[in-house]
Amino acid sequence: MTLPTVTSVMPPRHVQVSYITEIVKLMLWFMHRLMVEKKIEFAAALADYVDIYRKTSYFRLGDPEETQRRRPAWSRCAADLEEVFSRHLACGSPPSRVEEEGLALLWPHLSERIDLGLPLVEYRRDASFGCFYYYVTGPVVDLHFTNTIMLAAPFKEPLQRARELYELVTHCRRRYREAEWIKCGTWLNAYAPFRSLFPESWKDTGEPKSYNSLGWWGQFVDHAGDIHTRNVQRFRATGEFPYPCTFHRCALSDLAAFLCGILERNGGRRGVGLSAE
Repeated sequence: MTLPTVTSVMPPRHVQVSYITEIVKLMLWFMHRLMVEKKIEFAAALADYVDIYRKTSYFRLGDPEETQRRRPAWSRCAADLEEVFSRHLACGSPPSRVEEEGLALLWPHLSERIDLGLPLVEYRRDASFGCFYYYVTGPVVDLHFTNTIMLAAPFKEPLQRARELYELVTHCRRRYREAEWIKCGTWLNAYAPFRSLFPESWKDTGEPKSYNSLGWWGQFVDHAGDIHTRNVQRFRATGEFPYPCTFHRCALSDLAAFLCGILERNGGRRGVGLSAE
């Protein structure tokens, strides 16, 4: 069986520049807040709470050897960034100073990633269906979501998203007979349009999700690939992520039956074999 192919959509360069500028400033602001209020060390704040490294040209998901070769240079860059934080924290500078100087330090490596045509977000796909893709580990399907129809808002077409998710579930159940559960760790579990695609048995597992991932930071990307201004404003005002990132899961058979019902009620049979078997 030939797997569906998803073509990644790269926003125009000016949108990428706008997004990377604002998201890195936001991450630097968050690091400053953590270090001042939570007394978290710089190394932990950079590695465990933000996603700056993967936004630079030092990181190449598709080229592990090049990533490893560039690792010492990233370590030197991180040391320079630590010096920026240490200097400004020592004299009580406002976080805006750290944002400005930190962004200037990182900018050659952020812009190089754009110039090389590397996506600001990289994904490995086992099998992709529209905006959804998955991996399988034993009996558990690890579900992921990305907006592959960028510049459009993905949840303005909920029935199409239901079709894609049903196709994914059907493909997965045929290919991986041992798969029993499906889970997803994302801020979208707190977003009603996404949550409406899942049955009542789709519940929070209580499993923690690392802060240094799109599971948390994806809520600051808008449908066009630019910064989500409203969510950024809320985050800066409160210090709390607008949407918590949680792991939810349910039985794969529950999700299949639920999506089958959605499609049958909405006449959504085009291109989809409706069976919850």
